[in-house]
Amino acid sequence: MLNLIIPQYYWPNITSDITEFVKHCSVCQLNKKRKQKRFGLLQQVPPTSTPFECISVDTVGGFNYYNSTKKFLHIVIDHATRHVWAFPSKNENSETYINILKQIFQIQVPVKLLTDRNAAFTSSRFKKFLRNYNVKHLLTTAHHPQTNGKVERVNQSLVTRLKCKVNSTSTKVPWTKLLESVTNEYNLTPHSITKNPPAYLLLGTLPYDSPIGQNSYYEPVNEARNLALQRTIDYHNKNKIRYDARFVDKKLNPGDLVVYEEFHYPNTRKLTPPFSGPYE
Repeated sequence: MLNLIIPQYYWPNITSDITEFVKHCSVCQLNKKRKQKRFGLLQQVPPTSTPFECISVDTVGGFNYYNSTKKFLHIVIDHATRHVWAFPSKNENSETYINILKQIFQIQVPVKLLTDRNAAFTSSRFKKFLRNYNVKHLLTTAHHPQTNGKVERVNQSLVTRLKCKVNSTSTKVPWTKLLESVTNEYNLTPHSITKNPPAYLLLGTLPYDSPIGQNSYYEPVNEARNLALQRTIDYHNKNKIRYDARFVDKKLNPGDLVVYEEFHYPNTRKLTPPFSGPYE
């Protein structure tokens, strides 16, 4: 626009006036993608060294292989120890999650539960179930799976392990029959951040037939948990530095005008505005 106007017109501060006018153009704000750094620094769930202080639940679909009637994989992870429980099922409704959590609660009732905003987790039935056990329910930010990053990474790891096992045998073994061994392997493998097997951090011991050695190889469990916490804090700090380098902090005050970035699926029409608003 500057190149079109300046050759024809002049007034003092013409460049800054035009730039400021374009910057506040409502049509431009709703239809043009931002070129500057995005707003919002990384906010992380505070780490803990106490098992069952916080657990997460997530689901992966698409497991309808070899005529299996169970096509969903539900994963529960303990934040402090990274210990994982995995459950196959036919669906992902509130009743399914309640039955899964009842099995977990038989071990110990957690203080907090972190989930996404799936309708099964926000139903009145599920909320009542958590209230009965006095569990605080935390919900992830919409369209932002990084909030539940621990379980998202476990999803990738378990699915990759399952894929390798399913495709490494000539006989077509249902994935549900391989799930237990895959989960056990994960729990008995030293974690890349904590440097300890999740099973050891949770239980304070390892099976006698563990492929990675006996308990004497590791620190006493309380010391191991404290070290795991410190290593997790160090990892979080490094991760925050990397993340925040690509974003800027933004403080909003009551009365400020904002636009909302719409979530569009890949097949959305190309001319759909990426933002809506402004909102106060």
